[in-house]
Amino acid sequence: MGERNNASRSGAQLAIDAARLIKAAVRIARAAIAAGLHGAAVAAVKEALPFLIKLAIGILVVIVVLPMVVFTAIPNIFFGFDNSTTQPVMDMTTKALEIGGAYMSVEDFEKTQMDAIVTSLAAQYEKDGVSIDNIEVTSDFDEDDLVWLIAINSVAHEQDLDTMSTEDIRNLNISSLTYTPSLVSQITGSGESVTTVTTLKVDFSKFDPDKVMDELGFDEDAKTWTGAFFEVLFESDALEEYADQFEDARPDYSGDSSYDGSYERSDSYGNDIDISGFVSPHTKNNLDLVVYAKQAYENGWGYVWGTYGNVLTESLFAYKLDQYPDGVGNYEDFIRENWLGRRTTDCCGLIKGYSWLNPDTLSIEYATNGMPDYGANQMYASAEEYGTDYGSMDSMPDIPGLALWKSGHIGVYIGDGMAIEAMGTKYGVVLTEVDGRGWQGWCKIPFITYVEEDE
Repeated sequence: MGERNNASRSGAQLAIDAARLIKAAVRIARAAIAAGLHGAAVAAVKEALPFLIKLAIGILVVIVVLPMVVFTAIPNIFFGFDNSTTQPVMDMTTKALEIGGAYMSVEDFEKTQMDAIVTSLAAQYEKDGVSIDNIEVTSDFDEDDLVWLIAINSVAHEQDLDTMSTEDIRNLNISSLTYTPSLVSQITGSGESVTTVTTLKVDFSKFDPDKVMDELGFDEDAKTWTGAFFEVLFESDALEEYADQFEDARPDYSGDSSYDGSYERSDSYGNDIDISGFVSPHTKNNLDLVVYAKQAYENGWGYVWGTYGNVLTESLFAYKLDQYPDGVGNYEDFIRENWLGRRTTDCCGLIKGYSWLNPDTLSIEYATNGMPDYGANQMYASAEEYGTDYGSMDSMPDIPGLALWKSGHIGVYIGDGMAIEAMGTKYGVVLTEVDGRGWQGWCKIPFITYVEEDE
C-alpha cells in the first residue's frame, strides 16, 4: 500500500470533518444504538471493556471503536484475549477472520478482475482482426481505497458480521470498477521498413467513495458514520498492524502445481473450438462442459495464471508478466517455449471459459451467461450459497460435469473415474484419475444446468 492520498478524500472530507465534531459524535452514538450491537458484539465488548478503559484515546475514537468491534470483530486479536472461551466471541472471531481475509485480499482480487477484463478486450480486438502489439493498464488502488471499501461495506451491513460475506465484499469491489479502453497506433520507421505499433490502453477509474455511497442509498448519517470508520481505521493503522492475523484466511488464486502423481497430457495441438458435439450449444449444461474440457485436453491447452481459454499472444503474455511477476514471471521461459501462441487457462478458467463461450461467435466473453469471475474456492463455496448439491468425495454421484475441488484448485469430472484439470504451469490441461488425486469435495456448479446423459 502506498502513502495516504489526501486528494482522494476530497469528496468525502465533509463526512470525516463532521465526524470529528461533538454534534457528529452524538449522531454516531445514536446511529450505533439504532444499528444495534448484536449478540456476539455485546459479548465481545463486555470482554474487551476492561482493556478499552485503559486506553488513552479520544472520546470520538472510543465511541467508534466499540461498534467497530462489530466490523473487525476480533477481540481475541485486537484486545489480547487469545484464549477466550466465550462462544459468541469465538464464533464471531471465526467469521471475522473470513471477512478480514477477504478485505486483505481485495487488492489481489481487484487485480484479477482487471486482468480478466483486459484479457477479454485484447482477445476481442484480435478476433476482430486488430493485432495488439502492446497492452498498457493504468489503475490506482491504494490503502485509502481499501479503507473506504471496508468502511462502506461495514456501514451497509450495519456492522452485523452475520449478514456480511466474502461475496458481498467482492461484488462491492466489482461494482466500483469502471474503465475506458482505447487503441493507440504509432507509425515507426521509414520507407519500406515502416511499421505500425498498436497499443491497447485500458484506464481504470479511481475508486470513488461518494459515488459508491450514493449508489447504495446512504443518507447523511450513514455517510458520517462511514467517514468516522474511515478515520479511525486509518489513524489506528489497523491494516498494517493486524494484516498478518488474516494471512491464513486470504483466498488462494493459484492452481495446484505440487502434484507428483500420474497424469496424461495430449500430444496434439489446436486452437479451434468445435461445438458440433454439444448437445445444446445455447444452454450451459454439464454434458457440454465435459465436451469442452475434453477438447481443451485433446488440443493440448496450456496453463497460465489468470487466463481462461483465449490464445496467449505475445502482447497478452507481456501483460501477464507485468501483472504477475511471480505467478507468471517465474515461469517465463517455460511458458514462452511451451504455451505461447496456444490457448491457455488456469484451473477455474477452464470452467469459466466454457460458461463465457458465445456459441454464435465462438469467442469467450468475460463474465457472461450468468457465470461470475470466481476463483476455485469461491466457485466451490457458491454451491452452498446457491443451494446446489455438494459434498465430500465419499458421497459423490457419478455425474459427468461435476466440479471437483481441493483448497485453491478445481477440476471437471468427465465420468468413469476420470477428471480433466488445468493443473499448473508445468502441466497444462491434463487427464487424471479421481482416486488418489487429493480432491476434498464435489459440487454441481450453480451456473450450469445438470441433465442426464440419455435426455
